Amino acid sequence: MIIDAHSHLGWSDVFTAGVTEDVLIATMAENGIDATVTMPAAGADPAPTHDAIAELVERHPGRIFGMASISPLLGEAFYVAELRRCVEQLGFKAVKLHPQAHAASPALPVSDVVFRTAAELDIPVMVHTGTGAPFALPSLLIRRARQYPDLKIVLAHAGFAVYTEEAIVAAEVCDNIYLEPSWCLAGDIGRMVRLLGPERVMYGGDLPYNVPVELAKPKAAGLTPEQTEWFLWRTARDVFRLPIPDPTP
Repeated sequence: MIIDAHSHLGWSDVFTAGVTEDVLIATMAENGIDATVTMPAAGADPAPTHDAIAELVERHPGRIFGMASISPLLGEAFYVAELRRCVEQLGFKAVKLHPQAHAASPALPVSDVVFRTAAELDIPVMVHTGTGAPFALPSLLIRRARQYPDLKIVLAHAGFAVYTEEAIVAAEVCDNIYLEPSWCLAGDIGRMVRLLGPERVMYGGDLPYNVPVELAKPKAAGLTPEQTEWFLWRTARDVFRLPIPDPTP
């Protein structure tokens, strides 16, 4: 089984790139992806994109799961209302903060609403790390992880290769931090699994053309069959509490 913890839908003016429903579904089929956690493309208009993801979830039950993505700069009232709608009405499983696209450091007061509301709704927070530093430095999540010790925080891209070691250290000192290492070196993924345990590291493809690249990394990293199983689906299923049963032997 494979669960992609990081996929997108919609158009991003920030990165002038986008993913359509057809491309997303075709990418899953071509690469043997059983389920994926899908969020708006970075910087996409949140509410209509959330609605589009919800429609996709309804058409592909058990295969597509929603993750909200909202800039805290849109205002606390809108942020709280939209995230509550996504979780309580649309059934979304998590929320994403993109410090680069949202122009908001996770360490600054403007981002308090992200972590506070996620903790109240009992959902994980995924945070983009790497590109967009200093707002996207992995170490900035240490303070939030300690502030909300029961909140699961997933570092998307685990530092994006450049700040990988910093992401590993953040996870070492905070056991509620998890790593999603898309765009990282295969050898570094092996180190993450050895240092943190396979239950703290999860597969993510991010963009359609990167999915087959990321799927080749567990073998290149030398992961054992058990470690690979955790990496490819168990960790994501547990962290996002996805209603997916174990595969039939």
